[in-house]
Amino acid sequence: MARDVGDIVQDILLWGGRSQALIVEDMIDQYEIGSVRSVFDQTLSDPYYKSNGVFIKSTHDLRKILKDLKRFVVCIGGEHGYARHMTACFLRAQGLSDFRLIHDRAFLDRGVEIGKAIQVMPNVVVHKRVYIGDDCILNTSCTIDHECKIGHGVHIMGSAAIAGKVTIGSFATIGTNATILPNLNIGEGALVGAGAVVTKDVPPHAICVGIPARSRGTCLPQFMDSPLREIFSRDE
Repeated sequence: MARDVGDIVQDILLWGGRSQALIVEDMIDQYEIGSVRSVFDQTLSDPYYKSNGVFIKSTHDLRKILKDLKRFVVCIGGEHGYARHMTACFLRAQGLSDFRLIHDRAFLDRGVEIGKAIQVMPNVVVHKRVYIGDDCILNTSCTIDHECKIGHGVHIMGSAAIAGKVTIGSFATIGTNATILPNLNIGEGALVGAGAVVTKDVPPHAICVGIPARSRGTCLPQFMDSPLREIFSRDE
């Protein structure tokens, strides 16, 4: 039974205010986890969607309501897994709590180990003996077969297929409809392009595209911690 609106505590911060935030807020409402107090995004001049909370782009304005914030979700999608993970680690260190968001039409088999703050979208299938680290996004209809190891801050995009016994390093991104064949290693921070078929190991930070996938450059992690430090600075 749905709770009365007055019973829902409005204490959640969404860090990032675009499509991932929209999806996350709908899931928060759907599963009655709570209510969003604020959506923070310095890159938006206008709100991207209509939120239950208030959109904020000023670190000064967010500081004003810090005392009301207890929980958070980092809504940084795309290939920005390093930024998502580091932001989450910073917010945890300030005493805010994370939580997992798992769609009720996703299937995670018995024995799957999942880390903190995972976001799992509909029709995801994760098979037996899989380990998934903190702050990962598993997007719609992706599949992860048995005995895979997924690091922190990984984004597996829609309909990507990860075969058995694959290791994916932290902060890697697997593009939409990509296929990773069994027993391979995808290096930390690597980017596998949409539709790629990966038949051999991918080095750390490599951009890998095509059928079969080949390296086409490198990508380095980016993370700006200055907004976080401004918000949580103890100096007035």
